[in-house]
Formats: sequence, C-alpha cells, structure tokens
Amino acid sequence: MSRLIKFVVVVFLISPTLFAKGSVSPTTPRKFDEFGDLNCEDEMARLDNFALALQQVPDAKGVIIFYGGKTFRGRLPRRGDAVARAARIKPYLVMRRGMLSSRIVVINGGYLEHWIVEFWILPQEISTVDFKPTLTISADQIRFRKGRASPRAYRCRV
Repeated sequence: MSRLIKFVVVVFLISPTLFAKGSVSPTTPRKFDEFGDLNCEDEMARLDNFALALQQVPDAKGVIIFYGGKTFRGRLPRRGDAVARAARIKPYLVMRRGMLSSRIVVINGGYLEHWIVEFWILPQEISTVDFKPTLTISADQIRFRKGRASPRAYRCRV
C-alpha cells in the first residue's frame, strides 16, 4: 500500500509538467502510458493518472489498446484472457473516475509477446476508426491452454 501512496504523491508533484496546456497538439495523437502485468493497485493508479490527463483536455478522447500475449504470468494463456482482463478498465474509468463513456474507446489490438495495455490521448479531430494498433502476432501463432477466461477471475477487490 505504501508503494501506491508514494507513486500517487510523485505523480501529483510532477503533474503540472505532465498535464501542462499545449502538451497535446490539436491534431496529433499522444501515447500517454503503457504497462504490462501489474497488480490491481498499481493498475488503478495508472488509470487515475490517465483520467486526470483526459480531464485536462476536455475535447480529447481516451483510447485504450490492449494486446494479449504469447504467455501470461509465465504460462500459456487461455482464450479470452486479454479481453477478460481489459474488461475492467473502462468501467473503472466511467464509474469510479466519472469519465463519460463516450470519451473512452477500448480496442482489442490482437497479440504481442506479452499482455500490454496502451493509453492514448486522441484529439477530437482524429477518428478512432483511423487509429490502428501496432502490428501484432497472428492468433494462429498463439498456443492456448484449455479453458476459457472469465472477467470475474480478473476483478480487483480493492
């Protein structure tokens, strides 16, 4: 818990430089953050920072791209692991941070080497349809273990 508090304090101390006016060009998308497998507290801290950044640019959209991985926590993934894990992100931003659902877009980017989430801030002028994820590994190159993932398995109980 103390790690989370230290992280939040550091973010608030440097937030004037992160969220200064003019940090987002009106026509250029900006990658805000990227992370892999984190615990729930650290993930929520990243989501809180993303919500704060979006509040600083009221006409921008938040785009969240998630990628499944060839492995997940050192094991083969189950079908739906990435989707189940990413399913908690938008509801957290909308219900706990008060973001408008229409400002948050979640995109399934396919697969990379490891499970990753990217946060992008997109100016209103750019359509999310034109915004493409990074080149990915095709699904036929991924080996899955038996079973299907459930979003309940990835709930944060914080």
